[in-house]
Amino acid sequence: MFYFLRIVLWIVLLALAGGVALRLTRPPEIAVTEEIYRFERARKEAAKAGNIIVYSRHTVDNAGRPLDNKKMAAWKILPETAFAPTNGPALQVVFVHDQDVTFAESINRGNYLAELLRQWTKQRRPETVMEFHTFSWRADFGAGEFISARLAAHAQSASLFDYLQSIGRPNTPVILLAHGLGAQLVLEAMHVRWERRINPRINAVLLVQPAVHRIDVSRGTFEQTVNDELKVIRYEGKYFPDLFAANFVLATCSATDGVLSQEFPEMPVGPGLASSAKRDAALGVPYHSNTEAEAFPRNFYLLDLSPGHHVDMSLPGHDSLYDTSGRRALWTIWQRVLRQL
Repeated sequence: MFYFLRIVLWIVLLALAGGVALRLTRPPEIAVTEEIYRFERARKEAAKAGNIIVYSRHTVDNAGRPLDNKKMAAWKILPETAFAPTNGPALQVVFVHDQDVTFAESINRGNYLAELLRQWTKQRRPETVMEFHTFSWRADFGAGEFISARLAAHAQSASLFDYLQSIGRPNTPVILLAHGLGAQLVLEAMHVRWERRINPRINAVLLVQPAVHRIDVSRGTFEQTVNDELKVIRYEGKYFPDLFAANFVLATCSATDGVLSQEFPEMPVGPGLASSAKRDAALGVPYHSNTEAEAFPRNFYLLDLSPGHHVDMSLPGHDSLYDTSGRRALWTIWQRVLRQL
């Protein structure tokens, strides 16, 4: 009997050992292999084009909360894409991507935009040298994890602020280009600059379909029902004074952006309080009211790209920055930036 139990035990141990060995030696999942392949291609393309890849992806956990590690660097640069010296001041363009984007995809999108902007800048200002920076933040939480992504964006804004400090040089124009929730990082970084009274070195801020609340960047009034009584509430957005740290701020909005409408639904605010449509509206979606007041900073421009406002230039969806209509819209925006420089 004892001999039989020993045989059974050995069989079980061998089966477990075989399972562990098979797990260690089997090839990675196809999705993982594909992501590694795309990352290597994107990294090599960035190095060849001279694009600088910065990342802060290691600073938050899987729920978007900041990791408590004092020894952790706020940001890192992929070594093969480190700074290349330029003759004289160069135009610094820092791109901050949207949510639900992997590391490889963030580099790919940056490479795509860098090539476009370099071509367009060469057509209008051939003497301008451009340094393009892709700031890759941890945003790959999934399409339905907007709350985690927004927490991560807020947490990683400090990394973006630190990086902007490192590239700021006298007489060097800096342009921030943010897409979707990337606007949260940009505005938070500008908020830190304003709080610390740091001299503005930002020439232009471009917020394409920004996933931030409209009232965060404006001041005025909104109407809200409190215990069945309509009240007018005055406000000044958190980022309203911060926008003055830039010489020129431009944001786009589009009535056809269904993703932003889903991410910013009307939410009740407490017992006896009804939600306000304006308070809950995203900046990237148009909002009009005949009774509510609204004012933006004097250096802020809101470009409505809804169908009918700009022929063949509307942004039909949240990710359309990278298709034909998105290129047309970006071309319109970039021309305005070049005129401001």
